Amino acid sequence: MPRYKVFAAIDLGSTEITMKIAQISKKEGITVLDTVKYDISIGKEVYRTGKISYNIVEKICCCFEEYLRIMKEYGVDEYVCYATTAVREASNSEYIIDQINIRTGIKVNIISNEEERFLHNKALALKSDYFDDIIDAGAVIVDVASGSVQVSFYDKAELKFSQNIPMGSLRVFELLSDINNSTAAFSDMLKDFIKSNIKKYKRVFFKNPSYKYFVAISNQIKYIKKICGTSNDNITVNDLDMVYETIENMGVQYIEDKYEIPYDSAQLILPTVIFYKTFLDSENDKIIIAPEISLTDGILVEYVEKNAYTHTKHIFTEDIISSAKYYAGKYDVISGHYTKVMEIGTCLINTLSKKFGLSKRHSVLLKVASIFADTGYYINLNNYNIYSYDIVKANPILGLSQKEHEIISSVVLFQNGVFDFDAYNRYSKNRKLLISKLSAILSLSQALDVEYKQNVEKVKSSIRNGILYINVYSNDDLILEQREFNKAQDFFEEVFGIKAVLVKKGLK
Repeated sequence: MPRYKVFAAIDLGSTEITMKIAQISKKEGITVLDTVKYDISIGKEVYRTGKISYNIVEKICCCFEEYLRIMKEYGVDEYVCYATTAVREASNSEYIIDQINIRTGIKVNIISNEEERFLHNKALALKSDYFDDIIDAGAVIVDVASGSVQVSFYDKAELKFSQNIPMGSLRVFELLSDINNSTAAFSDMLKDFIKSNIKKYKRVFFKNPSYKYFVAISNQIKYIKKICGTSNDNITVNDLDMVYETIENMGVQYIEDKYEIPYDSAQLILPTVIFYKTFLDSENDKIIIAPEISLTDGILVEYVEKNAYTHTKHIFTEDIISSAKYYAGKYDVISGHYTKVMEIGTCLINTLSKKFGLSKRHSVLLKVASIFADTGYYINLNNYNIYSYDIVKANPILGLSQKEHEIISSVVLFQNGVFDFDAYNRYSKNRKLLISKLSAILSLSQALDVEYKQNVEKVKSSIRNGILYINVYSNDDLILEQREFNKAQDFFEEVFGIKAVLVKKGLK
């Protein structure tokens, strides 16, 4: 591996296109060399019309051509370009991505909301020296983007829940734009609209979590702090009140002129502050932290992690598992059962990984599927796997791509080895194969805790002479487990082409 690499992170966002160029090395980590921004109104157009126009595409391409010139000057080795909410929600997004690629050569990847917010949290962990302390003490992270708000709650260093609300700063501004042109009391209307919607959310998901720190994330944070006259990461409720009152009394034009803030960005400060104030409500005892982080920071962190240049102390894959447990918990699943199924499944996938092309990431997907597998029982004992599938589809999980989410839901649906569903036939050959492999492993794992009593104390597995031997250690009678295992083994052998044999051993 070279001593260092020059990498470019590009965020095709709703209000601006940002590029950060950084030097990456094992010794120094991430050293940002340059940050370039280009203001653009993609979100405003998409939230109004549902599409991205030719004029906007022209501006994007011109911007990218300039970015390519800058990348060449810095000798960039690699780049990643992610598009977020506005592009994701445009009905013509596939055409747009293709046109950009043909014209500029830039490959744009559209990421899910859950991937985007996960990258924000990773950036926060790497760029701050307080992340581990605050999530251990209890922290709520309110991440306000142009199209939605993500609320995450950490306690004792574990992600307890993360929920998305589809009403961000630009979206609500555009929804109420007709009122903005007809009334002087726009700020009050905006506040009432946001509060009424957030109260519905808080009533269902945000029932008085105990936390010490309130972390405010958004592209407007740097402007909020500029108005407050502070450069550190700590602000107060009084600071938020001051910003709100200044904009309400003096107007957006005043903010643009006095603080040299772009008008489109200045417009979004008011709804962003209202979101924060609504979540804080009367909780004046919370410590507010307002770090300046961006998606490009998260892209840089993702790159260095993938290339083993550096890493954060916090294990973010555990946040994916924690989120799954939170959602599954609403359906009265038995944690002891899915914990045992995860343990068995992890053992099997580790043994099968090298020979059958299964990775550590696939192991994470299998764990999530194990947690959700029985959630459908909450609705109906008959065809429970279909209801489990619907539950997974309805609960996006922080850190998973749309593709990964679809794989997990399909693994849950096909856990019994029955594939007579239209959804399966729509997938590519490779995705069908992965779903089948994970489903077959899940079926074997479920069979070994069929009584939900965790009769199997521990499990070891190995492949010898083309046979997967699964040694289970228990002093209990495993007649039912053996029966279910035999049924699941047929499905496993069909998928993997090797036989699975259960070997019972007693505990010493």
